[in-house]
Amino acid sequence: MYDIFYIGLEDAEWKKIKTKFPLSKRVDNFQTAQKKSFTVYFWVVWNDLYVADDFNFDFKVSKWDEGYIHVFRNGEFYDGVCLFPKKISISNRELDYRWFAHKKEIDVLASNPKPFDIVFISYHEPNADMHYATLMQKLGRNIFRVDGIKGIHNAHKQAARLVLTDMFWVVDADAVIVDDFNFDYQVIRHNYNTVYVWRSSNPINNLEYGYGGVKLLPTRETLDMDMNSADMTTSISSKFQAVPSLSNITAFNTTPFNTWRSAFRECCKLASKAIDRQDNIETTERLEAWCQLNDTVSYGFYSYLGALAGKQYGQENAGNLPALSKINDFDWLMLQFQQVQQPLGK
Repeated sequence: MYDIFYIGLEDAEWKKIKTKFPLSKRVDNFQTAQKKSFTVYFWVVWNDLYVADDFNFDFKVSKWDEGYIHVFRNGEFYDGVCLFPKKISISNRELDYRWFAHKKEIDVLASNPKPFDIVFISYHEPNADMHYATLMQKLGRNIFRVDGIKGIHNAHKQAARLVLTDMFWVVDADAVIVDDFNFDYQVIRHNYNTVYVWRSSNPINNLEYGYGGVKLLPTRETLDMDMNSADMTTSISSKFQAVPSLSNITAFNTTPFNTWRSAFRECCKLASKAIDRQDNIETTERLEAWCQLNDTVSYGFYSYLGALAGKQYGQENAGNLPALSKINDFDWLMLQFQQVQQPLGK
């Protein structure tokens, strides 16, 4: 049998491997594994994988395939357990992406990816505690929470500091997750720098698109994001993918201010064309839908007022980054809202 190395901190998966394969070793990086190997090939298991129960590390390299890196199936993709020749030179970029130039893919399920961490972000939403408890019950595993941090960018940076995975899920406090959404989306390793956004259903105008949807964010890029952008999600990475399936209902219409604020922010971004790589025709259609009055649902009138005010502010300040960035300051938004309330006699 070839040497087996587990790369990463000790955890339950390492203990399982060590129990089943007592001669396996845990190291901190690939270079150490390569140096300590005494066999012509050596196995590498990274600590973001669950090794399949029936995988026994008993594969033997044929003489026709000597010199290749043998990459085994990891769930849907080939970026998990690998069998490396002892005498091979590997770049750090290849290791980071697990995308090797001199490789042979083996269609044997050796592992499945560990799930990405989930962060629930709240900021004074009335139903936040209830939604957090419901999500914990649905998933049956620990969920990080970032609560009460001023500034959307700051809150997401804090989320990135908490997590232990290379990507992480973000659930907003006003999100009601639909029953068939399971946080099990798999991303191939070389796309770990991509922002993924799922669709959400708007309870006032019935639009379904990325507004308020569940997000899967790259941890490193989130920590390094531009803090001055009006639209945080599209500023994290140049790689963005909208996933065309529904993740949740965005129940933002819980109070007059929450409803007005949400509509104002979104319509400002739509009207100012502040969202990178947007489809202008689609943006215009969404803006028009937001600006239609629906007073048959809770706080629909405040959504209408917020949409009109946000549209006006966005059009007047298109291209003015300092002005547009104010929409992420909730204290400033409250002042704008109070000016709306006064003529209404509120």
